[in-house]
Amino acid sequence: LALSLSLLPSHPLSLATRASLTELLSPQMGKDIVWFLKRWAKTYLLVDEKLYEQISIPLSMAFGADTEGAQWIVGYLLEKVINNLSVWSSEPELANDTVELLVCLVEKRERANIVVQCENWWNLAKQFASRSPPLDLLSSSVQRSLMKALVLGGFAHMDSDTKQQYWTEVLHPLQQRFLNLINQENFPQICQEESVKREIVATLEALCGIAEATQIDNVASLFSFLMDFLSSCIGLMEVYRNTPETVNLIIEVFVEVAHKQICYLGESKSMKLYEVCLTLLQVYSKNNLGRKRADVAAEEDQYQDLLLIMELLTNLLSKEFIDFSDTDEVFRGQEQGSGAAGRSVSAADVVLFGVNIILPLMSQDLLKFPSLCNQYYKLITFICEIFPEKIPQLPEELFKSLMYSLELGMTSMSSEVSQLCLEALSPLAEQCAKTQEKDTPLFIATRHFLKLVFDMLVLQKHNTEITVAAGEALYTLVCLHQAEYKELVESLLATQRDAVIYQRLADAFNKLTASSTPPSMDRKQKVDFLKSLEEFVSNVGGLLCVK
Repeated sequence: LALSLSLLPSHPLSLATRASLTELLSPQMGKDIVWFLKRWAKTYLLVDEKLYEQISIPLSMAFGADTEGAQWIVGYLLEKVINNLSVWSSEPELANDTVELLVCLVEKRERANIVVQCENWWNLAKQFASRSPPLDLLSSSVQRSLMKALVLGGFAHMDSDTKQQYWTEVLHPLQQRFLNLINQENFPQICQEESVKREIVATLEALCGIAEATQIDNVASLFSFLMDFLSSCIGLMEVYRNTPETVNLIIEVFVEVAHKQICYLGESKSMKLYEVCLTLLQVYSKNNLGRKRADVAAEEDQYQDLLLIMELLTNLLSKEFIDFSDTDEVFRGQEQGSGAAGRSVSAADVVLFGVNIILPLMSQDLLKFPSLCNQYYKLITFICEIFPEKIPQLPEELFKSLMYSLELGMTSMSSEVSQLCLEALSPLAEQCAKTQEKDTPLFIATRHFLKLVFDMLVLQKHNTEITVAAGEALYTLVCLHQAEYKELVESLLATQRDAVIYQRLADAFNKLTASSTPPSMDRKQKVDFLKSLEEFVSNVGGLLCVK
């Protein structure tokens, strides 16, 4: 039914609109049709034949490259999108699915090359750029996706004059309206007016959409465009510091830029992003220093703030292990002569400053939010894995908070969180082993964690999924604190009154460390220890568990 309706020679929705019968149309049917069309277009329209050994000749002749069928269906689908957005702008789910169909048409360059030749595409771009109805009535998330589609379309094949005209019509109005608004002398006085807030929110959503459109071949252009806005967004943090939803959206712009672009940026561009993110966090910290949030709504606002900040820090950290940057290819020489010699801010600086903000605010009540809790522990695990040398340098109270968080996560949270905390312990123990300093707070803390991990594996019931992570943590801690480990084993054996259980435990412990005596930070020894640990757990499991 969806197929037959969607391929009628005259578009049924436009016919219904002209006849003033749109109220008789079913949004659910429209949603089903768009669902089908998106998947059909993604699968069959302008298929990359080089990816297949064999391909249907009728399909290739009908909807392949340089065919009239492909041009016709692209035009038809574009008309479908425009009609849906005109008639059903108040149906959020249908409008969102419709824009996703549009994104599908332009995210692949071969399809986008046809789309930008359609007059309807240019009309849509102009209408959206001028914030004309009914597109200005679309929900924020739909407007974000529509901007993403328009930006992706702008990187289709066009001559230089046409491309310049396109960007002038799509992005220039956004920039001009924003600058004209925030540069008004009375902006601080009018910033809370509904029309002004609506314009600011629409601009921020558009910036998120632009960031989401990032690809390796357009990152240079989009990064330069977005960086011009990010400094202004920091100014907005001051103006809207008492408007949580706007603050959240401002932070989200930074989150999206870091998420989509950091992996493509060379060193100097990355430092520019680090610097502006650090300034954002400094402003946020200043605006929230000592602020009391007593009611439930305020706590939820803080939950959203912290979740976004942690996402931002995690995205910045990802640069350390996911890096696709190629300065010459991506930025074409823009970064020459601006290397590490001029380094001012690093990812570690930004992340550790962010941790200074987050840790004091992370109460046990906030950790009851599952998504916030998981993001928090992912972040501190990443920090311990990537920058273990920075942990001993933390201020005393911050260091204590971090250690307490790890202990709380190991002992009182879900198995997923417990595993993350265990994964954080190994690099910390290895860092202590490197420095050979035995009077540092980190060295003392790892001794405490040795007992916690030992008790978890030997005395407590635990999820078998965390056995490997617990085993790796235990091994590195044993290497660091061999005498203390021996004391724990002897103390445990001394409590056994049953001779059979005593001997069984003694044999199991001897076998556990037999392959790594004396234990050292050697990969092969660690692997042998982990193999022995599986047998150890199966042999002593249930003998000593106290809970």
